[in-house]
Amino acid sequence: MSIGATAVKPSVEARAAVERFLKDMAAAAKKTFPAWQKKLIEGFDECVLPYDVQHALIDAHPIDDYYYAGVVALEAAKIRRLFAPDEASELLSLIGERVDATADRKDRLVSDMVFFIIGRVENAANVDTQKTPHDEVVKALLQKLGVDRAEETVHLMRAILFRHELGEPLAMGVPQWWQLFRTKYALAEKHEEMWTSSPAPSSRRATAIV
Repeated sequence: MSIGATAVKPSVEARAAVERFLKDMAAAAKKTFPAWQKKLIEGFDECVLPYDVQHALIDAHPIDDYYYAGVVALEAAKIRRLFAPDEASELLSLIGERVDATADRKDRLVSDMVFFIIGRVENAANVDTQKTPHDEVVKALLQKLGVDRAEETVHLMRAILFRHELGEPLAMGVPQWWQLFRTKYALAEKHEEMWTSSPAPSSRRATAIV
């Protein structure tokens, strides 16, 4: 390669990138959820909840699905600042199409929550750059569980140490997926086909993510 030449990154079709992203986020959620759930239950235990309140906060909710939505949203919230507007829109649309199936759900519970949390993270970043994305995810998850609506637990929303402990598995255990993707790959043009060896018109080859 001549001096000053720029290496062309291998290109990946957006749908394939999203499918791999969601699978990797599912693996990260599965790995970090036990620690997150343990901290959540410990916080509830300190509140000495009556059975009906405990049931409403824990048993009545698919907490693992909520947590997966939080993990996906934490990383997906970075997409708009990492990609061009048309690329970001395509990626986010594909996430919305595929995330429920990845979570083995037939409704839109996970996708609706993903975009609710993305909106919160983006709004918080616009208002105050000191707010951490994982803390915004934690607050959204606690509100989804109804922690802010139960007299016995509402104080947990203001408990900084409790939220910090809940945020730690998210901050430490979720990979910087889209930033790493950008350093290694480029998104393929929409007319390029994934998993083929035929050169695309732009001369880039679509490739598998490794």
